[in-house]
Amino acid sequence: MRRKRLNVVALAAVLLLAGLGGVWWKNATDTTSSDPTAAHVRAKTHTLPSPGATASEPLAPQGRQPRVPGTLHRHALTLGLTMSFTGQPAPQGAAPPGMRITLKGEWDEGLVSVEGAEVIARFQLRPTAFTLDVEGQGALSPETRQAMEAALSQPFFVTRDARGAVTLTHFEQGVDELAMGLLRSVVATSQFVREGAPTSTWRTEEQDTSGQYSAEYQRQGERRFDKRKREYTAVATPQGLQPLGTSPRMSVSGGATFELGEDGGLQSLQSREQLTVESGQGMPTVTNAMELTLRLLERRQEPTLVGAFAARSGRLRAAALASFQGQAADPLAHHRQVLGKRRLEDILADLLSLPSDEKARDDARTRALEQLRALLLLRPEEAARIPALLRTQGLSPLAASSMLGALSAASTPESLRALVQATGDTALTSDVRMDAVSALGMADNPIREGVDTLRQLSRTDDPKLRGTATLALGNAALQMSDTAGRDAEALVQELKSDYRAARDAEERALLLRSLGNTRSPGVLDTLTEALRSDSSRVREAALVALRNIPGPEADRLLLERLVNDTASEVRRAAVFACGFRPLEPLLLPVLGQALREDTSDGVRSDILQLLGQHRHATPGALALLRWASQHEKNPDLRRMANTYVETPTTPQP
Repeated sequence: MRRKRLNVVALAAVLLLAGLGGVWWKNATDTTSSDPTAAHVRAKTHTLPSPGATASEPLAPQGRQPRVPGTLHRHALTLGLTMSFTGQPAPQGAAPPGMRITLKGEWDEGLVSVEGAEVIARFQLRPTAFTLDVEGQGALSPETRQAMEAALSQPFFVTRDARGAVTLTHFEQGVDELAMGLLRSVVATSQFVREGAPTSTWRTEEQDTSGQYSAEYQRQGERRFDKRKREYTAVATPQGLQPLGTSPRMSVSGGATFELGEDGGLQSLQSREQLTVESGQGMPTVTNAMELTLRLLERRQEPTLVGAFAARSGRLRAAALASFQGQAADPLAHHRQVLGKRRLEDILADLLSLPSDEKARDDARTRALEQLRALLLLRPEEAARIPALLRTQGLSPLAASSMLGALSAASTPESLRALVQATGDTALTSDVRMDAVSALGMADNPIREGVDTLRQLSRTDDPKLRGTATLALGNAALQMSDTAGRDAEALVQELKSDYRAARDAEERALLLRSLGNTRSPGVLDTLTEALRSDSSRVREAALVALRNIPGPEADRLLLERLVNDTASEVRRAAVFACGFRPLEPLLLPVLGQALREDTSDGVRSDILQLLGQHRHATPGALALLRWASQHEKNPDLRRMANTYVETPTTPQP
């Protein structure tokens, strides 16, 4: 029974992941040839920005400010998908069984980067309920369901063009195919494509997991739009996108309603769609009905988003949205495209001649970092040359930082050994060496030599290097948690032991911040103990460390200190940590209590700024701001609250 059930799940994976048309193309007896190259070129043409679109940043409705990297939108998700087979049986026997999938959870979309016409976002689903019912079979075993939920929880990345159309998805190698198919379907259904600034109606060419289609958008309100797929023009196959002929026939009905926020982000989505594929004689007719609802829960800044794609890109597999699932993509193809024919000498020359204009300089640094990372992944041996190049006369600290960041982002053993060498090079300035230490701690695939180097530097006499290395050890433990769990846990325990042996409050505070960088639930006992310290410096550091520790107990500790701690700097640290966590349902009421009762203007000012950042996604935050705009006793803070109330969008950082 277990083998049969897994075979059914595999069938479901093929149907969802390959695209319904792709299954037909693989099995159909009609092998009429077409030109896949021409179809691929035609599809790529439609993913370019339209003439009216901005080529440098994502479009926002009615010319409002675009979102900035580091912005995270958290949505409630509900998904229902039903697949059925009717008509003639398959050549090998009876038609496959029907199936239904239901899924609920939270759906995070975070903006990672905006570079030219390319926008990269990170998505993560946190499922709270998942069912897969297959006709004629029982429910999934608890082990299979648990494995599926774990696969669905894996973060992944998406590349969009300036119009908002999804061009590529980037998943970790080896992700379960059914999970990947479901996640790609949600991304495809939720894409909102603009041809320039939204007007009353417009048409687009888009792709989803089944193929390429034309769509029509109609404005129903200031930020409310309906979307309807008109017809499919190409189908995803193992040979790439193929033009639709007389078979298969793909018909689609239903549509979606998008509600956009004032920043252009998705406020809500309600989609109901049915796709029917008639594959011809000898093949069953396949009907795929999908309902998807997304509702914004929270919008906040998440600093870890910036650079997240660069840190993990070496482990990701890129594929077009309309690609036959299971098609192996060259993991280095993207890096070859980024690098082109450039050499290390060319990139160094760019870094030695950075523009004076701030924006142009930042763009040039980012471009050089990406090209250098691509070079280090394609030719890892080049990393050995970089420590000597860091001594190049005229190389600015900013340029050196880009080189160190590329080594960290590549995260090959050769790159990490180069970072180890840079950390010990006394000919480099202290700032460059500290950058090297930080980069070593942020590396995606830490090596033992790197961790040992950080450990040694955390005991050096140089206070700046010692502090940076101690914090980097916590980051290294976090990076190891995915691939070397035992080593990561051992490093967490080592940091906890160092905290207990620390000689003064300054050293204990530093170690607490390092423990916070690990994001390990296992540090909660140490942070709880630290909150009972007589030193306000130690309590403050413990609260800052709590910002990334999961679970309601961390929320409870934050709130207890926000209300009861006698030191205002500790209470302000509690407010700071709250900014990294969902405000509802636990945190917001107590923040409101502190806003009304705290005697420190600094604490109340921090709360107002936090509420201002969350006011459009958290209705209760706006209510507290309205109260403060009328009742706050400090006139400056009262004006601040009133400004947030009267300003329609959150000030962008």
